[in-house]
Amino acid sequence: MSEDFKLPEPKLPKLEMPEAPKICEQAGGTLMEHPSCDGEDSDLKAYEKDSPIMPPVDGRPRIMIGVPILSYSHDFVESFLKFWTSLCLMENKEFQIGYHFMYRKPVHMAEIELIRLAQFNKCTHILLMDDDIYDVTLADLQKLIKADKDVISGVMYASKFPYAMCVFRRFDVTKKVIDMPADNTMFRLYEIPCMCVKCGFGMSHWDAKFCPVCGTENNNMIQKADLVPFPFTLIKLSIFDKLKEPWFHCTPGYPSDSWFCDRCHEAGVEIYAHMGVRLNHNGVTDLTRPYLMNMETEKRRAQNHKGIVPISAEDMEKHQFMLYNKMKEAEEKCRTRISFIDKQKEASNDGQDKGIGSDVQEEKGVEVPS
Repeated sequence: MSEDFKLPEPKLPKLEMPEAPKICEQAGGTLMEHPSCDGEDSDLKAYEKDSPIMPPVDGRPRIMIGVPILSYSHDFVESFLKFWTSLCLMENKEFQIGYHFMYRKPVHMAEIELIRLAQFNKCTHILLMDDDIYDVTLADLQKLIKADKDVISGVMYASKFPYAMCVFRRFDVTKKVIDMPADNTMFRLYEIPCMCVKCGFGMSHWDAKFCPVCGTENNNMIQKADLVPFPFTLIKLSIFDKLKEPWFHCTPGYPSDSWFCDRCHEAGVEIYAHMGVRLNHNGVTDLTRPYLMNMETEKRRAQNHKGIVPISAEDMEKHQFMLYNKMKEAEEKCRTRISFIDKQKEASNDGQDKGIGSDVQEEKGVEVPS
């Protein structure tokens, strides 16, 4: 090629990165770097006790919403902005609120960093959210605050088949929660059943006030659990003084919520779920779950998927009877572990058995043997 037609060398702009912003000035004149986004521990722990931020003095909770961001979606942004707007427009400022998104970190490290950040800001609570939870409301948060539990979560369904309700108890309480994913037996975890606190009759709705069989008044909205994830989970920061570190950890064998729940069980911290806070997990809700379940079942049956096993009516009856007995046994053991939720009833029934008893659970599509 002729030299006359040779293109000139392009002059590219310099791509020098700006310095990391400083987020706090200490009394000694030193500045703390912005928390690392490279999976490294920041210096927040060293500065917690020296934080210049004053704790809340008016008795109101100070809550930080913490969201580990893995996949940024339009649905989440639109949903969170609506939620944040409702928080900003509260008529009665019953709590202080802020938020922080943690980007490009392994989830368990992001969660630890968010706890450190909330402690640094003298928060009383942290609200851990997932980035695929949509349509949360101010009323949902108010329900969790009113419950006044150390750890309490809203209820979501798994986003993949079979769309399980992610509020679980263990069949065997001697086993750790982190061992459950590796446990290939059928008796690992079960979804918390909705039933009468006295006779154990399967209730049709969590907010049902009276049992249609024995007439007992029920309050099933707040349930003790062995495992909840962090879709919309309110945690009091005071519990982290009781928990061993690391508070969160995960491997390919178990997620960070399993590790955290084991830490809570180890320290005697109780975990609850509010059955009245129903969440939209990437489109899976109370309304859409039955249709998604049916469509995925038919799809797998058409593809002759190995997860769909033909079973006769007789075998199904044996299978459900065995599961029914196993769950009944597990729920009977819960009587000594689960305190009755209604404090007024605790006062009136002092000295009586306050456990949430259960004998039967009626699952969707499963007929409970009489």
